[in-house]
Amino acid sequence: MSKSYFKGQRNQQLGIALLLSLLLGCDTPTTKPTTKHIRPLSLQKNNHLVVATSDYHSGALVEINLVENKTETLPIAIYSDAIIRNLSSSPYFFVVNRLGADNIEWGNRLERKVLGQFSVGRQTNPQDIMVIDLNRAYVSRLSSSKLLKVNPSSGGVVKEIDLFANADAKTIESTDSDGYPEMSWMVNWNQKLIIALQRLNTDEGYVPSNKSQLAVLNLENDTVEKIITLTGTNPVTEIKIFKDKLSVGQAGRLNVLDGGVELFDVNLKSLGMVTTEQQLGGDIIDCALLNDSLGVAIIAKNIYGANRNTQLVVFRLNDGEVISTPMDPGNYSLHQVIVDYERKLFYVADRDPKQPGIWVYDIKTLQPLFETKFNVGLPPYHMELTD
Repeated sequence: MSKSYFKGQRNQQLGIALLLSLLLGCDTPTTKPTTKHIRPLSLQKNNHLVVATSDYHSGALVEINLVENKTETLPIAIYSDAIIRNLSSSPYFFVVNRLGADNIEWGNRLERKVLGQFSVGRQTNPQDIMVIDLNRAYVSRLSSSKLLKVNPSSGGVVKEIDLFANADAKTIESTDSDGYPEMSWMVNWNQKLIIALQRLNTDEGYVPSNKSQLAVLNLENDTVEKIITLTGTNPVTEIKIFKDKLSVGQAGRLNVLDGGVELFDVNLKSLGMVTTEQQLGGDIIDCALLNDSLGVAIIAKNIYGANRNTQLVVFRLNDGEVISTPMDPGNYSLHQVIVDYERKLFYVADRDPKQPGIWVYDIKTLQPLFETKFNVGLPPYHMELTD
């Protein structure tokens, strides 16, 4: 994707070294967490937050017990460019180690150990894994036109699914020279695997081509049912579910306010952009729906300027206008937001190099629930709620 600092394309698009330096730069943080005791959160279905952390030199896996307020760095080595996935209602975790490692490792979180690790193809740059069960999973790879189906327990490749061969050529043509659709984030939606196709032009610095799309894979027969063209280009955020809707944040071109947040209904019909980067005031890094009336986004401002910054903004779904800016740290540190609908909270990954951690926000008040972050050691890169 063209905004590599958004979603972890460490060694690629748009001058990656520069973007990483922006992320880890020497901006002076303006948010000063205190040491006030964090009170316990309520017992719910998802009581742990698992975090892949990284300073782009090393990585670690951290578990936050949301009920007991315990933060523990697990004795599990992960790559410096990695994301975390969990198999629902189980202790099993799956780490996608991206470009340079190009593998999947999986293990048992309760036992604190890795159970296996397997390659997904040298230099294929895996982006995401969707685990259906311990015998079936799908891996999206940025530098391949083929979706990988694997047995995650054994690491065996079941088959490669060529998205070009399974779809109408008129709907998924490649207008750039690399021949890849740039598969990234995925979600299992009503027994359909939804795959984001960024469709970036690698020959021109990973800028978006004329369209970006969603591929819809039938999980019963592994065929592409349809290709949906997005309203904008360059989907950089995870495809997130809220009730009967999907949201997809689209960033477009770097430092150009040409993206937005698009919603889809249960039939995958587009409901259009509910807000735009013009309204939000910056390039989209991440976003989510908070409830039926509000959404939240992390945006980037002045990427190449002296006052480069990230902000956390809340917007109305009915008109897309920003109603609040709960966080304005004064640096390029905010990276991911996920919503805990059971507790009516949302968590914000703050990669402040001096004080990295996870903020907890109350959806009702749009204020931090506590005066301090969860300290996770290295800067948090990717979070996921789990049992």
